Amino acid sequence: MKKINYLLSALTISLCTISCSNSVSDDFDDVNNDIAKKRLRQISTNSSGESLATSFSYDSNNKLTGVSSNLTGEITSIQYTNTGDLLNVSSQGVNETLNLETLFQSPFNAYELGQVVSYDDNRNPSKITFQDQVYNYSTNQYETVSLTAEISYDDAPNMYFSTLEAAGVIDILDRVQLDFSMNAQASEIIKASQLLPMNNPVQFVYKNENGEIQATIDISYTYDQDNYPINAIAVLNAGSSSETAAVNFSYE
Repeated sequence: MKKINYLLSALTISLCTISCSNSVSDDFDDVNNDIAKKRLRQISTNSSGESLATSFSYDSNNKLTGVSSNLTGEITSIQYTNTGDLLNVSSQGVNETLNLETLFQSPFNAYELGQVVSYDDNRNPSKITFQDQVYNYSTNQYETVSLTAEISYDDAPNMYFSTLEAAGVIDILDRVQLDFSMNAQASEIIKASQLLPMNNPVQFVYKNENGEIQATIDISYTYDQDNYPINAIAVLNAGSSSETAAVNFSYE
């Protein structure tokens, strides 16, 4: 579990290989045809008998002010400047709610560790290479292996986008993407801006360096009238083991 500073960099990967002429906001609107933007109110998950509910709170200006968890007392507070710009994200405890792979019970960390190789036609990162620690039962040791994640998406808007926008994160990504002279958080946030999906993942296929499948995650969604997911079922298959996670979403 890692700190919810993933609100700023949970979707981090590597520098893009696609055109950076548009802002993240423009890309989202172009891909999703100016669809209604909905902010998350709560994400609840159930996997292996463990339930977790993460709640999002907003102020009167629709700014995201906090994220809290019912399971471990995790609390994240978000502060803004007088002009509404994101100032600080502080956490008590840890939370990985905005880490897509963690949400769907992935055994790997492609979104956190990898390099984007290619994008699909909707500007979603569709192939990522990365290295991870895998346990070798023959040697009883962890070893570093090279892996590839191939990711497929639906055509519905990324469920996180408007929540990140309400936290001022999208504005930061827009400014950095359009102005490469900005230094501060440049490398990490440029990475975040280039990994941010426009749509929702429906399948992860993880392969080793020989092209052999190590694990898959298949996700099915039920959508509301605005084409936002209200629940999802994710099935992880890794070797001879299988695990199912149920996720529910509600919005402002």
